Amino acid sequence: MNIQAGDRFYLDFEGQEGFLSEEESHHLINVLRKKINEKIKLINGKGFEYEGEIVKIIKKGKTLKVKVKILQLLRTEPPPLKKISAFIPLLKGNKTELLIEKGTELGIHRFFPFISDFTIVKPSPKIVEKLKKKAINVLKQSGRLYLPEINIPINLKNFLKKNIFSSSLRIVALPEGPTFSQELIEKILVSEEIMLLSGPEGGFSKEELNLLKELNFISLSISPNILKAETASLALMSFLSIILYNKIET
Repeated sequence: MNIQAGDRFYLDFEGQEGFLSEEESHHLINVLRKKINEKIKLINGKGFEYEGEIVKIIKKGKTLKVKVKILQLLRTEPPPLKKISAFIPLLKGNKTELLIEKGTELGIHRFFPFISDFTIVKPSPKIVEKLKKKAINVLKQSGRLYLPEINIPINLKNFLKKNIFSSSLRIVALPEGPTFSQELIEKILVSEEIMLLSGPEGGFSKEELNLLKELNFISLSISPNILKAETASLALMSFLSIILYNKIET
């Protein structure tokens, strides 16, 4: 796969021509100083990268919008063979955004931010929009062409009780779990859907741990040390990415 560095811009319109968002327009014109008729790279988050051209720049007061048209297809990315869902805890500060950023780089397919018994923070009304914006920015920089799905925050216990992911391989990072084994690696390689889960800043409650056991989650210890919530989540996503990437490459 030939991925080259360079600025990419996210388009969310249908057809051959349309307007970029105000944020994309600002970066294109005010930061990069692009002009009409200049060529740019466009991605749609659905597996396609295009060469595009700026055809119109509209400025009205503080509003800036750029119209572009698609010239030709540059690159495609096949749909992921495995659907990897990461259940990430809502964390203080920008740590949840950090997990979206790193998980997007690592190829996670779906994100489920969650609230659990020991969750400290409360979700803001615009959290999905904020996290999606982070994922789009990562998409443009990383060369990945599929935008991951970002769901509204869920209550972990209520969601798990629905057992929606019953057909998935379910892995939870726990300090007292076993370390990875060849058996687990083989299960990962043959599974089409994989669910990853790690705990919040206060860890899982006893009731949550019992529920995970009832639902046959495979526990995995990823370090002999006590990890912060964001470290555990990132380590789990990285662990899976390394296994799958090396299998594909070999």
